[in-house]
Amino acid sequence: MYDKEDKVTEPGTEHVWFYGMDSDGYSLDDKRNKSNGYGDLQDIVTKFKKRDARKDTDRTQKWFMVPRQEIVDEKYELSLTRYKEEVFEEIEYEKPEVILRKLIESEVGKDFDENALSLIQGGIVKELLELKGMLG
Repeated sequence: MYDKEDKVTEPGTEHVWFYGMDSDGYSLDDKRNKSNGYGDLQDIVTKFKKRDARKDTDRTQKWFMVPRQEIVDEKYELSLTRYKEEVFEEIEYEKPEVILRKLIESEVGKDFDENALSLIQGGIVKELLELKGMLG
């Protein structure tokens, strides 16, 4: 049972602090061997002591603050992934033809004769030429 005086009627905080801990300083296998250092534990303590609801708003960082009302709106979901914003960097790759040419150049040098290369009977250069032929 609880006493009416023990009932909380006002929220204790207006912001909740989240930290995405990657390591506690021990291995994740069944042996739980100590890793080098302390993992994220020291950083968590340091960042927690310096937390600031006005500044710690960047949800792409390892730690950030979330307004209490947002958590209430999310039905008190306290999963970090619910609030963290993932940043995806788009990577542009060279065209396959360019990559194959560079691979062939790395094997035979920059000044190569494609007709002479076509006479090669085996090896990686033959395989690269076959790939090049498939690309057109």
